[in-house]
Amino acid sequence: MATDIRQASSPWMYRRALRLTLNYLVAIAIGIIMIFPLLWMFSGALKTKEMLLEETVINLIPPLPWQWQNFIEAWTALAFTRYLINTLVITVATMFGGLLSASMVAYGFARLRFVGRNFLFFIVLGTMMVPMQVTAIPTFLLFHRLGWLNTYLPLIVPMWMGGGAFYIFLLRQYIMTIPTELDDAAKIDGCSPIGIYRHVIMPNIGPALAAASIFLFLHSWNDLWGPLIYLTDDNTWTLARGMLTFKRTLAEVRHGGGLRQYQIHWFLSLGTMTMLPVLFIYLVLQRHFVSGVVTSGLKG
Repeated sequence: MATDIRQASSPWMYRRALRLTLNYLVAIAIGIIMIFPLLWMFSGALKTKEMLLEETVINLIPPLPWQWQNFIEAWTALAFTRYLINTLVITVATMFGGLLSASMVAYGFARLRFVGRNFLFFIVLGTMMVPMQVTAIPTFLLFHRLGWLNTYLPLIVPMWMGGGAFYIFLLRQYIMTIPTELDDAAKIDGCSPIGIYRHVIMPNIGPALAAASIFLFLHSWNDLWGPLIYLTDDNTWTLARGMLTFKRTLAEVRHGGGLRQYQIHWFLSLGTMTMLPVLFIYLVLQRHFVSGVVTSGLKG
């Protein structure tokens, strides 16, 4: 009988092992596809322009000596320090305002009872389907009349007005997983709704806040649309806006052929430097990020 059980279980174990093997192979293949451009960028940042232009086979290991001066030259040519400071100011203000306002709105949708709550929540979610290009002209005219052009306000203030539908949804879903008994206990102790938000909700939504902070950081750090429309003074440009102009102005003309050759090794160096802060934030908050995203989808 034991032999029959082993024989019956063998096909099941074989199929399970095959399925796991295929899953791992697919995951590894997707991982290689995703990480290959990053490895190529890191490698190209340490090569000369001639090496990159003459390379017929992609070599992910740059030959010695590594061209560390590419980073210094690109930093100086782009006025990287000024654009980095501008980007950090906008990103930090956007993150803080987005987390604060989105968490407050999410708390209202998750805990407060009022007429039309669900209908209003669906309207908020519906705004995710509206492309920003649709509202670009009226938004630009509004900020122009307010005198906000060539300032950081058009990029920062909207995030303080709710933070965005996606972040409201993410935090609301997470708040709904917190037992309401904690709210009741806080009410018995004399907490107001604001007190419950501060002392009960906020300390318990750390993973969701970490996930939202990564998304907010990435959105603001990589944003080109907003700076391209609202910032025309180069002293206010962000890294994304500066790199776009850098691409247009720092081109060489090959004598005789008239072919434009961009400083590709500088672009790869700039891409590496601008990606490092995002990578650092993700590595620091990775555990909370995964937990926040997974838990937010458990309860609707």
